[in-house]
Amino acid sequence: MNMRKLLIVFAALTGCALSAIAPAATKVISLELGIEATTDVTTLPASNTGTVVLNCATCTARSYPVTPQTTYFIGAQSVTLAQLSTFVSTGGRRLLMIFVKPDDSAVTRIVVAAN
Repeated sequence: MNMRKLLIVFAALTGCALSAIAPAATKVISLELGIEATTDVTTLPASNTGTVVLNCATCTARSYPVTPQTTYFIGAQSVTLAQLSTFVSTGGRRLLMIFVKPDDSAVTRIVVAAN
């Protein structure tokens, strides 16, 4: 067998061997879903067991429950629900992200843009 044929056979066998031991596809699991909103269409809960309500003129109202484990942020700074509510009520219209569990069972965190 000449060298060219030997290399072709080697490459074919290597390809077969690698495809036989290739790992299974990785399954991606979403831990939370992000919902973009603005503070002017969002009603924050009064307590840590209330609900966040999204209601705009062109969409169906939606609500998501918060729990004592829900965290709140202004930018990257962790704040309390009271601090977030005060900031939102005095800050004008801002971008807001609500992160919920994939089954909509609870809000995991709320982040309001600092600027």
